[in-house]
Formats: sequence, structure tokens, C-alpha cells
Amino acid sequence: MMTPAKPKRDEPYTAERVAQACAAMLVVILAAAILANSMMKPVSRDEHMYCSAGVLLEQGRSIYRDFAYPSQLPYHPLLLRILYSVLPTSRYLLVGRMVSVLCNLGVVALILAIYRRAFGAHKQTGRWLGFAAVILYTFNPVVAYTNGFAWNHDVVTLCVVLSFWLFACTDFRRGPHPWRLASMGALLTFATCMRVTTVLAGAVFLAAIPVAAGGSIRHRVRTALPFIIAGVLMLLWPLWTVMQAPRAAWLNLVRIPALYGRWLHELGLAYDKMSLTIDCLTTPGYLSVLALTGCLGAVLLMRRSRLDGTMRRDLLVAAALAAVFCLVAFIPPTMWHQYWAVPVPFLLIVCAYPIAALRHAADETGGRRSFRVACGLAVVAATVAVVANLNVLRRLPAVLVPERWAPVMLHDVATDVARKTAGHGPVLTLGPLYALEGGCDIYRELASGSIIYRVADMMSVEDRRITHTVGLGTLGALVDQSPPSAVILGVEPAHFSYLEEPLFQAVGPGWLCEVHEHGIEVYFRP
Repeated sequence: MMTPAKPKRDEPYTAERVAQACAAMLVVILAAAILANSMMKPVSRDEHMYCSAGVLLEQGRSIYRDFAYPSQLPYHPLLLRILYSVLPTSRYLLVGRMVSVLCNLGVVALILAIYRRAFGAHKQTGRWLGFAAVILYTFNPVVAYTNGFAWNHDVVTLCVVLSFWLFACTDFRRGPHPWRLASMGALLTFATCMRVTTVLAGAVFLAAIPVAAGGSIRHRVRTALPFIIAGVLMLLWPLWTVMQAPRAAWLNLVRIPALYGRWLHELGLAYDKMSLTIDCLTTPGYLSVLALTGCLGAVLLMRRSRLDGTMRRDLLVAAALAAVFCLVAFIPPTMWHQYWAVPVPFLLIVCAYPIAALRHAADETGGRRSFRVACGLAVVAATVAVVANLNVLRRLPAVLVPERWAPVMLHDVATDVARKTAGHGPVLTLGPLYALEGGCDIYRELASGSIIYRVADMMSVEDRRITHTVGLGTLGALVDQSPPSAVILGVEPAHFSYLEEPLFQAVGPGWLCEVHEHGIEVYFRP
């Protein structure tokens, strides 16, 4: 009697299921790390400016003409204004930070997609090396410091990385793909009208598209037209906004940043650009990215013939973007740590192509030693980044405690202030979100927080009138005209506490004082 044969175990299927489970777990951990990193950061000074501008736009005010918005072009407040109108909430800081979280997740997803595309048929290899790249991105200390604030950096980074993905997916030999090119032009102009220095990244694509198109000059120009037309259309609203108040726009975009930079240098608070650059690039997490890029770049020089035309094209564009954003870090009058976060994703994208070339070469020659060494370098670099920045993992439990998130705690203070002032006048503070999230009025002269307040007295009376700003010496006259219902102090750090002394002078006898967490003091008019 024959015994029925046992069914064979489908080992490849089982291995694939295990790989998918591990990949899903990594995605969850990285997403939780990005969320926790964002929500546990203390409220920064610039977040008040970005979010308050979105709120004032929702209230029908116009940027530059009705309130100050220094240094930046207006698309980020417009994005926030749309979200504030659509979402039924006054948690403006939470919404602003969630935008940054989603942008970071988008960058992670795009890096994974770019790696998988670079490896072609070897999608599993591309996926795992892509995970090594996104670990290097998430655990990079400068990236971890920058990402997650309600700033415009994360949106700008996503727009440029998404534009690169669209460019890499475009086969110019099969057609011009006008809608894809138009999307790239719109995204890059959208990003430029948040941070004007992003125009250099747009110039990289404007040069790369005709080169990739090839053929006659007429064909190259025709291919680039959708990119150019979409960019011009995206410029219309920012140009209209500037033309509503050209003098105020010039003061906000040129004069005030120059005064602020001078103020920082006079106080010795501006970083030396070279020292800050060295400090950022020599951290273990950043150094591992640079070392990996350098090693793989050396390999590529020896085996550049292994790259096909498309991969060489994409590699050059990614390298140009990394170089451009390194240059951009030196352009503003003052340099900050966050400027060095933007080149990181493009350095990691550059790394995809040498390893992919080694993998394709292994198929042709049968020798995998070089490829395995490159994979080992990527794993070592990712391990160094994780070990050097374990705080990213230590913050993970914070995801389960939303009541301790910085935006939630700010909203609790704002609603308490609103309940006890009952709308009896504006709230005087250098942190306008503490008033706006509760539905209270603010002084629009302080809508950008302390940024212009610090240097407004260095401007003429007419320039202060045009920009709707006040400084330490001119705040008193504003308060006399419109007394506050409450005064919120403790927004500025201890070494800048003198900035809030003119606000404290508005507090009269008999005012009730309440102290909240993180040193926030609220004085209520009786």
C-alpha cells in the first residue's frame, strides 16, 4: 500500500512572507520614530511665525500687506491656511507638525522606491538596501533635529525628492510625458515660493530635462515647455501677493533678514559657517553617510562603464542636487543646523546607483565580492547611525502618550487662557499660538513672534508702519492704545528673557498669575 507523499513546503513563499513581515515592522518603527521625534520637540520660535501666518490668512488677512512674514515667500502659510479651513480644529501647531511628519514619511517612501527602481529586477535587494538608506536618513542627527517642526523645510525636501522620482521614472525616448514634467515644474516652483534658495534645485532640473530629451534644439525646448509653463502658473499667486504691497514685501524679504542677521552677529549669536559645517558633518551619523557616499563614489569611478545611460543620468542629477543644497547652506547671512539636513536624502540617493551597478555586474560576471562588500558598508553605516543616535528609539514610547505631545500641551494652555479672558481684548505675547489656538485675538504687530520684534526699532517709523511691526521701545504705545486682556510670558528662553520685559510692564496691580509647564506664565487682567 502506497503512502501518500507529503506536500513540499513552499520555502520561497515562506521566506517572502518573513521578509514582508520584517519590512512591515521596520516601516512601523520608522513611522513611529518620525512621529515621536516631531511631537516631543519643544515649541520653537519660528513655528509661531509659520502657523500664525496660516491662521491670519484664514481670517482674510494678506501676507506682507496686513502682517509681517519675514524672510519667506508665502506658499507654506497658504498650505496651512487650506488645511486650517478644511479640518475642523484649532490645533494649528499639531496640524503644522503633522504636515511635516507626512512629508518625512513621503521622503522615506520615495527613497525606498528609488532604490527599488535602481535595482530593476532585483527588487528584494533594492528594498533592503533602501531600508539601510532610510535608517541612515531617519537616524541622522541633523535630520532628526530639523524634521518634525512646523517649518517649511520638510515640505521643500519632499517636493524636490518627488520631482527627482518623477524625473527618474520618465523615459524621454518614448515621449515627452507633459503632465509628469508639468508636475515637476509645479512642485519645484511651489517649493521655491516657500524657500527662495530652492530655485537652484529648479535650475538643475531645467538643465537636465533638455539634455535627457536629446534631439534637436526645437525638440528639447518643446519637451521642457510643460515644466516651464507649470512653473510660471505657480508663480502667479506669490507675485500677486507681493504686488499687493511691494514695499512691505521688500522689507520682509530683504531688509528685515539683513537687520536680523546683523543683530545676531553683533550679539555674537551667529554661528561661524565653517565651524558649524564641521560640527554637523563630523557627527557619527552624518559622517557615516559621507563615508558611504565617498566609498561608493570611488567604486563608481573604477566601474563607471557598468552604469547604463539612464542610471548615469539619474546619478548626475542626484549628485547635482546634493551639491546645490550644500551650496545653499552658505548663501543666507546666517547659517543654522537645519540647512545641512536637506542634502542628506540626495546623498543617500546617490549611493543607490553604484551598488545597483555592482549588482548588475555580478549577474554578468558571476563575481559578487564587490557587491557584498558594498552591502556590508551600507549595513555598517546604518548600524553606526542607529548606535550614535539612540534617542530616536528612546522617544518611541511617546507615541502612546499624546497628552504629553508639545502641540497638545500648548493647546491646553491656549484653551485655558481663552476660557479665563472671555474675549475681553487681545492677548499680549511673543508666542501668538498660545492665543490663537484658544480663539483669542492677538496683536498683529507680534504675529511673527519675536523675530521682527527684536530688530523693529532699527527700522524707521514709516517702515514699521508699512510692515505692521513694533520693537522693544515702541511696544508701549501699542499697548496703551489697546490694553491686553492677558499677558503670556516665558515663551523666550532664559538668555532672551529681557525681550519680554516690555510685555511685563503691561501687567497691572491685581492681575492673576498662573504658571504652566515649561515656564509659561499667564497674567490675567481682573
